[in-house]
Amino acid sequence: MRASEHDRKLKISKLNLTSALLKLTRGEFVHEDLEFRCNEPKYYLESEAFYPSGLDVTPLWESDHTITGFYFDGATPVFVVYCVDGLDEVREVGRSVEDLIGYLVEEYAENEEQVRSVLSSQGVT
Repeated sequence: MRASEHDRKLKISKLNLTSALLKLTRGEFVHEDLEFRCNEPKYYLESEAFYPSGLDVTPLWESDHTITGFYFDGATPVFVVYCVDGLDEVREVGRSVEDLIGYLVEEYAENEEQVRSVLSSQGVT
């Protein structure tokens, strides 16, 4: 079931994301290595067809072909990524904010130390 933007923001607020990660959920620029890879979600607004079956995934951000999101397993967030062309091919990327940062750094960063520092930042949101 598709969540409203308000519901999405409420669920995201429970994650204790860093300020940089919160900016990514709003489609804001935080580092050139993540540009075009972490854009504001758009698919989830269009149709309920962009969700993996059986999972209540809340999108964090999207690229041209993938959606990164999360669902809760009890009180634990499970961060996942899946392709818009293969919705049921869900890959778990971690169960903590640190795991999510690690995934982004490993997957996209050319300068890993710099991107990790930016994503770990707790600056003003």
